[in-house]
Amino acid sequence: MLTSSVRSVSTKGQRPLRVGATPVPHAEILENTRAELAAVGIDLQVIVFDSFDEPNDWLAAGRLHANYFQYLPFLREFNRRSRNALIPVVPVHIEPFGLYSSRVIELSGLPEYAELALPADPVNADRSLMMLDRLGLIDCRPDAGQLATATDIRANPGRLVFKELTSWTLPSALDDFDAVILFGNQAMERNVHTDTALHCDRGDPTYAEYLVTTAHDRANPDVGVLADLLTGATTRQFIELTYAGQVTPAFSELRSRRGKP
Repeated sequence: MLTSSVRSVSTKGQRPLRVGATPVPHAEILENTRAELAAVGIDLQVIVFDSFDEPNDWLAAGRLHANYFQYLPFLREFNRRSRNALIPVVPVHIEPFGLYSSRVIELSGLPEYAELALPADPVNADRSLMMLDRLGLIDCRPDAGQLATATDIRANPGRLVFKELTSWTLPSALDDFDAVILFGNQAMERNVHTDTALHCDRGDPTYAEYLVTTAHDRANPDVGVLADLLTGATTRQFIELTYAGQVTPAFSELRSRRGKP
């Protein structure tokens, strides 16, 4: 875990607002709101995490006012597993989710017994397997209402070999496997353009990345101000110019946002 202590404006006399985030693009998008928050007396303190394991734990423990790194299926699974009740506030952006390879340039080039690295957490393992099912690489049929696991694979004509890795280690495995599932932020951090993926899911609102908070801080007006800025015209422009289509806004600044997760 890394922490950001950079300040671009004076923070004297301002109210701290601690927000956990992963580096790209989440922390960058948050940083773009810093000056506007400072103008209304809020000192944005971005705590940058290099994994998906800690931000929800920190938020549930009261060490953060909010976090910004996850989509709703991941949040729901965390709440179910941990018996917490973290609350989605607003969707901010959508990232591509793709299958990448440094060895082949198209899906048809995957050899028999190709080794594929997938994220190990249940939600993203499910997302990966169902994407491979839609591509026809496997036949995966989980029970209704259940997350897919490797045991749900009914047919595997290419005899693909799957290995589940901690999500944050996937980029470093790119050269060690025939293909690797990468989140959009991971690809961008490695300067891998998402257009080079063997296949990429884009723009699916199911996987919009949310600002998330607790029941206690849902009424915190500073969290509301941040939510408005993250779903406003300035943030839309920042996302569209900075990420050139690799990340897309998940919101309409025309709707009334506060109180509507």
